[in-house]
Amino acid sequence: MMPLLYVVTSIFISVLQSGEQVSGHSCRYAYVCDGGLTSDHTDIIKLKKEIEALKEKSKPVAFYAYRSGNLGTGSNLRHSIVVYDRVDLNIGNAYNKNNGKFTAPSVGLYLFHVSTGVYFKSYAVMQLVLNGVVKDIGFPDSATTGHALVRSHSTTATPLLLKRSDVVYARIGVINGGNYIESNQYIRTSFSGTKL
Repeated sequence: MMPLLYVVTSIFISVLQSGEQVSGHSCRYAYVCDGGLTSDHTDIIKLKKEIEALKEKSKPVAFYAYRSGNLGTGSNLRHSIVVYDRVDLNIGNAYNKNNGKFTAPSVGLYLFHVSTGVYFKSYAVMQLVLNGVVKDIGFPDSATTGHALVRSHSTTATPLLLKRSDVVYARIGVINGGNYIESNQYIRTSFSGTKL
């Protein structure tokens, strides 16, 4: 995006510096003549707005957060938002570690990852949700194994086309149970995203 912004800005500056005289006027610049504005002024305002929009679109947005500890399971957690309270990266400050929600700062294509680990004889449906609508589902399940200390892990990678102020979060889905969703020195349960 930055090369395009550079090109547009360069064109804008070269137009302003060209110094071409407007036919029928005794002024140097096409956008201001004899103290008044020409019709070209509207084009310059439009161009400035487009440059500002390109600047906004080109701002980087990325976050990576994980749970600082395990999360117990149970029927009372159905459709609960998972709060990833440890934030390693939050470029653009779009992720809120207090409520677990990402709010899009600008229009664009984003990619989200939800990685979830469960301890021995545990399971949890994990949903990626956009504005209340489920967009992806993962299901780590170690409940059916007979081996002690066997864990399960799932990761989803989901591209989403977002508008400004859209809200994305991960939540526990329709079922979960067993011991706990694990996030410790063995498995890290995390939520991350970036604007492409």
